[in-house]
Amino acid sequence: MRSISRADGVSINTVAKLLNDAGAAAKAYLDEHVRRIPHRRRIECSQTWAFSYPTAEQPNNTPRDTEDTWTFAAIDMNSKLIVSCLVGDNSRKANAAFIADVRRRLKVTPELSTDGLRGNHDSGGDLLDNPHRGDDTPKPDSGMPDVPSNPEKRRLEKHVAMINLYALHYNYCRVHPALAVTPAMAAGLDDDVRDLTWLVDLINARAGKPNRPKTYRKRGVHSN
Repeated sequence: MRSISRADGVSINTVAKLLNDAGAAAKAYLDEHVRRIPHRRRIECSQTWAFSYPTAEQPNNTPRDTEDTWTFAAIDMNSKLIVSCLVGDNSRKANAAFIADVRRRLKVTPELSTDGLRGNHDSGGDLLDNPHRGDDTPKPDSGMPDVPSNPEKRRLEKHVAMINLYALHYNYCRVHPALAVTPAMAAGLDDDVRDLTWLVDLINARAGKPNRPKTYRKRGVHSN
């Protein structure tokens, strides 16, 4: 982010706001359009750890466990589509929320392959067999880890925004070399390869009107 700020000559706050806006737009589009995926799918689920917390000691002089921020991803093996992604801790609650979100996006119960996800053999497996149970499962955001301080929250928010933006670009803008089309096209969710102008339009569509002062100072009039 700082290298972009230096290269473009803009404030780091401008870059940070753009990332947040882009991440929010990406998540909204993915939640709305990566849905009702047809046919029985072979879904592979995995998780990776990422550093998003500072290592400063806590008030009780014990360092925060940095291994509680995980990125979960579910990929359709045929279309290479990212069906769902979630950033959370490695608890059973987060795993169950992730599996439930995967199930809600598919029309047919998939063939599921997991990489040692917690809870996928109990609550997760039950959710795949019984889609109605997914309605009672917390939404993916509820699986987020607790974040006690503002600096840590801001850092985690940037990580989540980056993951959502990457998933949108991967699904809709990047032609997969093995498919010669985007994953969204291969899955039957889109007909065209999207570009960065399309991404910018998504961000602008969600942006509010610019704030304007209620009163304007007349030209040539100065207050003491």
